[in-house]
Amino acid sequence: MKVINGHVIHAKGSELAVWRSSIALRAKEAGAKPHLEPVEIDMIFTMARPKTVTRLEPSVAPDLDKLVRAVLDGLTAIAYRDDGQVVRLTAAKQYGANPGVWVQMWAKMPA
Repeated sequence: MKVINGHVIHAKGSELAVWRSSIALRAKEAGAKPHLEPVEIDMIFTMARPKTVTRLEPSVAPDLDKLVRAVLDGLTAIAYRDDGQVVRLTAAKQYGANPGVWVQMWAKMPA
């Protein structure tokens, strides 16, 4: 975040908008329809390991909570009406050959 003319903006707002739009498009292509009931979501973010990095886990930026927020926002009005419907969420970051995010979502059925 940064402040310009007294307004707080996201420093990478245009990149974030492209990411959210991509999430929405892929969800639509997968046949997502807005659920009305509570939903559960699993996410795995895969990132390319830089050539000079030796650590096993991507324990650096981007923050996992920021990645999750972008996906949840991208799915709003596509897979559910509002991300407040998410009642269970698991998320992880890993290094791998194919950068991106894997998302699985399902409606939580009443007991």
